[in-house]
Amino acid sequence: MTEESTEQATEEWTDNRLVPEGVRMPAGYRISYSGVWVEKQVGKEMVNVRVAWAPLVIKAVYVDPIGDQAVELAWVDRGQVVTRTVQRSVVRRGRILVATLGDAGLPVIESDAKLAERYLAAFESINQGKIPRVHLARQLGWQKDGTFVTAQDTPHKVEVKYDEQKPALAAHEPVGTFAGWQAAIKRMESYPAAQMALYACLAAPLLQIVGVNSFAVDICGRSTRGKTTAAAGGMSAWADPSEKADGLYSWRTTMLAAEKRLNLVNGLPVVFDETKLVQNPEMVHGLLYAIPKNHGAARGGGWPSGLPWRTVVVSTGEQSVLTFTTDQGAGARVLSVKEAPFGTDGPESAAAAIEVRDGTAENYGTAGPRYIEKLLDALAGDGKRKLVARHKELTEAHRYDSDMSARRAPFVACLALAAELSYQWGIVPFSPPEMGVWRRLFAMTDQTDNRGEMALDVVREYVASHGSELWSPHTEEKAPFSGWIGRDLQIDGVPTVALLPQRLREVLQRANYDLDAVLPSWLEADALVKNEKSRPAYLIPKKLDGRLARMVVFAPGQIVSTEADQATESDG
Repeated sequence: MTEESTEQATEEWTDNRLVPEGVRMPAGYRISYSGVWVEKQVGKEMVNVRVAWAPLVIKAVYVDPIGDQAVELAWVDRGQVVTRTVQRSVVRRGRILVATLGDAGLPVIESDAKLAERYLAAFESINQGKIPRVHLARQLGWQKDGTFVTAQDTPHKVEVKYDEQKPALAAHEPVGTFAGWQAAIKRMESYPAAQMALYACLAAPLLQIVGVNSFAVDICGRSTRGKTTAAAGGMSAWADPSEKADGLYSWRTTMLAAEKRLNLVNGLPVVFDETKLVQNPEMVHGLLYAIPKNHGAARGGGWPSGLPWRTVVVSTGEQSVLTFTTDQGAGARVLSVKEAPFGTDGPESAAAAIEVRDGTAENYGTAGPRYIEKLLDALAGDGKRKLVARHKELTEAHRYDSDMSARRAPFVACLALAAELSYQWGIVPFSPPEMGVWRRLFAMTDQTDNRGEMALDVVREYVASHGSELWSPHTEEKAPFSGWIGRDLQIDGVPTVALLPQRLREVLQRANYDLDAVLPSWLEADALVKNEKSRPAYLIPKKLDGRLARMVVFAPGQIVSTEADQATESDG
């Protein structure tokens, strides 16, 4: 007989901190201050064999929206109750359970893993009516039962599917005071462009109610104008927006990682900060296309597939997210705010931005729960019908004068509705902007949504101001200090230019455009000359100061006016 099996399970456990009153031990098991024991027959004797080295029970069972279960285990360590939640499949495999929770102090050793596995199954079976079965959230935001989760245990426990989501989940918590938050946000009152970031973040819970898909709000423009501060101010309604936390997400990411971040929420905002950190323009294009679908890409091979979300994405950066996409319809899914969020008033603007930044870094996560409380109250009775009707009214009011503005109108209406409600409910301490302000910010003409044409304008201005840096076979001038940018030539007697691709790329980057992103639209619009013998077809060898160089050749009439005086050299 082993030394372990001769120990007795004395000092019966009476502390009810672990489980609700009335929970029983299964037949043959005893729980004491020294652990959990099972009665076994060894030879002709009945002895107590140790199962666990401290009191161990199942405290609760959590069921997520699709029916998957997680189990909350509780044990005592040095007089303190420790709890951990693991998937049901882990509890049913003793050795995996020990490996999973060993570092957390689970009072079971591997040699007893099978005994612990059987004990936990028996404990749950006999106490099914006593162990609480509660809703487990997998996302923040709207749940199937109509509740809204703003943070961990508020009101439901949240177990995310992916470890990468845990830091962002932890950032969603209330800190400081609501009055402190309002005092900080009050400094946005004179800056409607900054307010748009706030209203975007408060609009996210409304999408499901009014039937609008996810969309993006793009806050772009020159640096040091408070773009990140405005976005952080909006996000502070729900989460810690400071650099020490993960309330804000970075554009330095991959498609799958971005989808996982979006998947954390179903009715809360996500901020993607600083477009200059983008490493793959195609990823941005794909994400802008995926956001309004409310789910990620379908994947096989065990990769995360079709991850769901519902959100308003707030993007910041000097470079607009629309410059990364060749999809002309992307503009209909993105609201661009190009005004400086905190204006251009010098010291006054800087002081306002600093107060918002510092105030919301100390007071956050308090406004969002109050906003949701008011929203849930407003949905009672026929409240949803009234909100939907008001959204339709605002949609009509914000259609403006162009087709693109009309397509954006439901999104602008979501921001406007959030502005109205948050002011009426005493959340935001200033009234919504006047209609003229909304029109100024969002009534853009369709022309401004044509990224390819806008990029061509940049090239036209550059060539017009740098004509002396274009080589011509008729010039005897030496190359400029920085080198030739390209050359002029004629095609079928009509003047045009060819530019070196690296110089062209640099010019566009300075204007916040990506050459690879606008090339497809240029080719589709026949703005470039193509040679099928070249690879790629738009890089064509041309003479340049005594050598051949592969250049981007623009079609006649695209860059240079056909009425301008040009050299008479034929294409060659």
